[in-house]
Amino acid sequence: MDEQIGALQQQLAALNTELKEGAVFQSLGPRLGQLMDGIHRRRRTPVTLPDDQDGIIPLLTRLRGELDRNQPLELPLRDLDLLVHHLASPDPQIRYNGVNFTIYDALQQSALGVNDLVTLVNFLSRDESLFSHILEPTNAAVFGRASSASMLAVALHFVAENEAQGMLDYQHLVNQVATYICLETDTRGFVNQQGWAHAYAAIIDLLTVLSETDSLPRADKLFLLLTLVERLKRLTTPLIYGENDRMATYFVALTNRHALYETALLNALKQWRQAVARRRRPDNLAGWNQFFNRKRLADALRLRKDASPQIKKYLNSTIDFLG
Repeated sequence: MDEQIGALQQQLAALNTELKEGAVFQSLGPRLGQLMDGIHRRRRTPVTLPDDQDGIIPLLTRLRGELDRNQPLELPLRDLDLLVHHLASPDPQIRYNGVNFTIYDALQQSALGVNDLVTLVNFLSRDESLFSHILEPTNAAVFGRASSASMLAVALHFVAENEAQGMLDYQHLVNQVATYICLETDTRGFVNQQGWAHAYAAIIDLLTVLSETDSLPRADKLFLLLTLVERLKRLTTPLIYGENDRMATYFVALTNRHALYETALLNALKQWRQAVARRRRPDNLAGWNQFFNRKRLADALRLRKDASPQIKKYLNSTIDFLG
């Protein structure tokens, strides 16, 4: 894995520790932003995609038969690894209709044992699942990254319902998710012939599940909240496939849970608005995409009737003249 990613993981872990020790709060967002601004992108390199003739189709057929008969699944590590590996398949029939639904149905039917569930979470959250070719221009590896993040959210939802929760390293998970958010810049939604990428929808699903995890401290949830906001500020391509509605739901649910999150989000939104005002009218595509990404999110938040009075008051007091 790229040394730069390893360094970022260490920096994020150290910053999160500072937050938990009370050494940082007001400056958390700007410091997260500095880490993102320091990321150096790489040149494009060839993406090695899964070989869909390597036995995945017979495996899916066997597992589907067992699930149809409501049988517990026999999943050696090799088979579980093969399933996760093919979440990166460019063929949506394999990636989505095949692997995604097979794992989901197995979880829904409680067909996976506790150890298999923990192993699944560990496989989905490893570096090669979440960070493959992530520093390069848009490429086909996004399907594997986004599918792993999306399935990780599903797996963590089911983990919360059994004893597997106590077997997970949540600090490692939080750091992996924060690293992924810092690095992911592919905002594509549906891609012709290849199906859904939708990385930011997967990110919101992950953050929503983690925000509802009672065993996770408030500091971790705050850390992930501000990591997302700082990344959103810096995206130079549009989020237009329903991500803003999902984000609004996540923001409102979290800020309604405790005043700490409300204060942090309000401060972040104000800083974002000030940065937009300082730049004045954009003169390039990236600038306009940043402007409208923020505007679409603000509009989605305004439509939330369950947003807190303070957030409603702030949003209704701001007007964007640039569009």
